[in-house]
Amino acid sequence: MSPTPPVPTRSAPLTARRTAYRPGLLVLTFAGEIDALTLPILERELGSAPPGTTVADLTHVAFVGLAGARALAAAAARADADGRRFCVVANSRTLARLFRVTGLAAGVPMFASLSDALRELLATGMHGATG
Repeated sequence: MSPTPPVPTRSAPLTARRTAYRPGLLVLTFAGEIDALTLPILERELGSAPPGTTVADLTHVAFVGLAGARALAAAAARADADGRRFCVVANSRTLARLFRVTGLAAGVPMFASLSDALRELLATGMHGATG
């Protein structure tokens, strides 16, 4: 009989790195998992975004739960209400599907890579809301 692997009791840690690429352009790079235990980290970082454009880079995120998708949608709504721009970078099919199912993809610009996001944002003028 082979031993049973241990059942994980907590999520992978979530880390966040803030990079100001230019004045008015902040990239928040997250790594780890976004679930109920790590949600406060995501919400804190998204809630402290300065005026201008915020890019949430999720390319190093292995999992986003429904609460994480809701937090991203709320950040997008706040940005829109404040006249800021908000977009997400996600290159995972799983995340793309979650964002489609939750409706996040319909209201938030999404990019497959950070370079695509930066190229588009800089070409279209990064200040102000889209619309």
